[in-house]
Amino acid sequence: MLCHTATALLEALWAFPAVVPLTVILCLAALYLHRTYSFWDSRGVPGPKPVWVLGNMYPRLRASVSMAEFDQKMYEKHGGRKMCGYYEFTKPCLMVGDLQLLKHVMVKDFDHFTDRSFVTFNEPVMDHMLLGLKGATWKAVRSVMTPTFSSGKVKQTLQLVKDCAKNLVTYFNKELEKGSSVFEMKDVYGMFTMDTIASIAFGVSSDTLNNTENEFSAAAVRFFTPAAKWKRPFIFLQFLKPHIAKRLHLNFIDRTPIYFFSKVVRDTMKYRQENNLRRSDFLQLLLDAQLQEQTNNNKSCPSNSPSAGKVTNQVLTDLVITSQCVLFYIAGYDTTATTLSFLSYCLALHPEIQQKCMAEIDQVLERHNGEITYEAISEMNYLDMVFAETLRLYPPAPRVDRTVTKDYTLPGTDITLPAGLKVIISIYSIHRDPEHYPNPSKFDPERFSPENKATRSPMAYLPFGSGPRNCIGMRFALMEAKIAAVCLLQEFAFIPSKKTQIPIALERRSGLLKAQDGVWVRLAKRC
Repeated sequence: MLCHTATALLEALWAFPAVVPLTVILCLAALYLHRTYSFWDSRGVPGPKPVWVLGNMYPRLRASVSMAEFDQKMYEKHGGRKMCGYYEFTKPCLMVGDLQLLKHVMVKDFDHFTDRSFVTFNEPVMDHMLLGLKGATWKAVRSVMTPTFSSGKVKQTLQLVKDCAKNLVTYFNKELEKGSSVFEMKDVYGMFTMDTIASIAFGVSSDTLNNTENEFSAAAVRFFTPAAKWKRPFIFLQFLKPHIAKRLHLNFIDRTPIYFFSKVVRDTMKYRQENNLRRSDFLQLLLDAQLQEQTNNNKSCPSNSPSAGKVTNQVLTDLVITSQCVLFYIAGYDTTATTLSFLSYCLALHPEIQQKCMAEIDQVLERHNGEITYEAISEMNYLDMVFAETLRLYPPAPRVDRTVTKDYTLPGTDITLPAGLKVIISIYSIHRDPEHYPNPSKFDPERFSPENKATRSPMAYLPFGSGPRNCIGMRFALMEAKIAAVCLLQEFAFIPSKKTQIPIALERRSGLLKAQDGVWVRLAKRC
């Protein structure tokens, strides 16, 4: 009977020749997907059940939840507090929340996790950004750039930041005189950070606070506007299967702003070199580092060598410098504006904390003759605690990742992670874990008092990442944000308005942490 059935089936298949290859293809596809989605089960790692082809990405593809909320569900419901395996389409990923394991991934065993899962854009400026460089190339560029972000070098840019912060105060005063008192703080702080970055990274004045239609502002809006719905699947493909996207020459990232900023950097570099001009900004620090590198390379080359006097193994080329200036804009514009907007929001909802900040600012500046100096900012310990608590609740980058660069067995387990696997660190979820922060949704700067910090693992606080691939611009970002806050709190108070949303809903399309409907706060002159 079975023989007759098989014979009948074969005869039916041969009667429709096209069915045979289609059946084979479907069987192979089913086998591939079954093996793919057995990856974590076969290793005993918990996680949500994937849907074929989409994996666990359907909520993100529909933009029905924010990135932070997507990760938090993995963290709280699927084992991510320790470790959780899930699938970005057909790509297995591991979320790690255990702080001891995180220390191994980000610090102790960094040599196994040296890369980020940054996409290749097929565009030279974007592909040379420090954020996406890998292996030895990343190490070479990072080592040359690190001194540029030392406390001493960052301090050199303080006056330029102060000038932009004073313009921000002037802007608010003018608006109050016109009768406007309620502001969408992210937009206003975005103008401030745009002016700051234009000055610090590009060496030019954008004056966005007085002219919102300028080229810098237009480029920023264009770059950070979420992609149209039809583009999202292709952008996911570009990030998740970069080798396929590269082969097909797919690129759905708007390059126009990149071309604009690149031209500004190149023109500024050329003008300074031709006119022997200097300025205390980020671009100048990179140019100085480039010159120092050239000098060191020439010294290492024997005078009688045919290549004497020529630069060899140059790391900081003009292209690399241009890329880092553009990265400075991409990484610093939106994130610092987000931090300042949430700081204003938190202070508006907690007037007693705001008053304590004001008192500290007044006392410290009185000791420094009213001057906002680097030393004065460093003495504002309570303000530092307030910023830390703001970044705990609202980290601008809700997650970071590391790519396994060589096979790695997780300590204390028999789980081996193959090279190429992406490890996710959900900063947002760790920061809101009651095991690390009791009553985690409460805004409480005292969590970051010296005595309370001493009781907690440093891996429980990761707004700037950790280890060798932490945020290289952390010192500058904090200095910029604190100077803006100090200048504003000297003159204004933040107050809730009817438009202030409590609690704030998170924007669902962006990978960064943003408020869905903006951060609205009322400003009033201090009494």
